[in-house]
Amino acid sequence: MAKNNWLIPSLIVVGIFSVALSLFIASQTEKQKPGARPLARLELNLGKVFVLRKNMTQKEILTRKATLFALDSVETGVDGDATMEFDSAYRIRIQENSLITMDEEGDRIVLIIKRGDVQVENYGREGSVFISKDGVRWNATEYEMNYKKQAPAETLPDLAPAETSQIPTASLNEGLTSEFIQDTLKTHRGAFFKCYTQLLQKTPGVVGQASISFTIERTGKVSSAEIASSSLNDATFKKCLIEAVRRVEFKSFNGDPISTVFPLRFE
Repeated sequence: MAKNNWLIPSLIVVGIFSVALSLFIASQTEKQKPGARPLARLELNLGKVFVLRKNMTQKEILTRKATLFALDSVETGVDGDATMEFDSAYRIRIQENSLITMDEEGDRIVLIIKRGDVQVENYGREGSVFISKDGVRWNATEYEMNYKKQAPAETLPDLAPAETSQIPTASLNEGLTSEFIQDTLKTHRGAFFKCYTQLLQKTPGVVGQASISFTIERTGKVSSAEIASSSLNDATFKKCLIEAVRRVEFKSFNGDPISTVFPLRFE
């Protein structure tokens, strides 16, 4: 009888230990599953942006920031804009009307473009981030510098062109020519157009002009951006234009910082 009294508590202890061991092993296995490693940090810039998780079955609106894991997707609306930052120092902006899925292959992070496009704003450790579009994979640097130049330009309604002569050449030096500044700004016309699209949603049919004054520092960064003049007096529209020009990056140069004005007509 005493033997049986000892056996039952022993079996209970062994059972509890087995359950605890199983839970521990399961938790460790879960930690090793693909997707457990954070791949990027996502930050909202403008408009509506959504994060889709669990094979796109769980959709959540991005209010400020989010962490992205393998098989997470990011969807931007017609006015949406968000930026992904990676530990490898890459910074990539997701443009409007895009759908991007994250994946990983060993230490490599792969962005699969299912709709729309991305823009590499800051380059990082070579070979750490890849971009896949139309069945072709490029590392992020090659994609921005080579593939996008070869690919046909997407059709986008044009902003009415600015008069080149309105940019004062006296403010330029041999470091950056007026043509270079114009060409660089034109590559970001989608961001300026997005501001106008948002305004049209609030005030259909509105037309007008705006001039943005800013300074290009020797590092190529934009500072002191403000609206010099505008016939469109919507505060959100003006703020959007300022944020758009602040995201423009020029090449570094020698000499004094360059102060200039960029005029735009919206019609």
